[in-house]
Amino acid sequence: GFVLCVLDYDFHILDTAFLVHRPGIKRITTRMFPRAVAAQDQMIATTIMPELILLYGSRTGCQA
Repeated sequence: GFVLCVLDYDFHILDTAFLVHRPGIKRITTRMFPRAVAAQDQMIATTIMPELILLYGSRTGCQA
């Protein structure tokens, strides 16, 4: 989503045509693998996002 935002793509939300699950925000009560999730989050923040910013730049309103 970050790259599409930086490239100024427009997002259009379709109506309920593709609704295949119950609406609403699903909340996870417990994390199954907290260390794995933390490691993945750190990898995204320290490696992947800097590379994407280097390749595509940044833009106001796009969260890195």
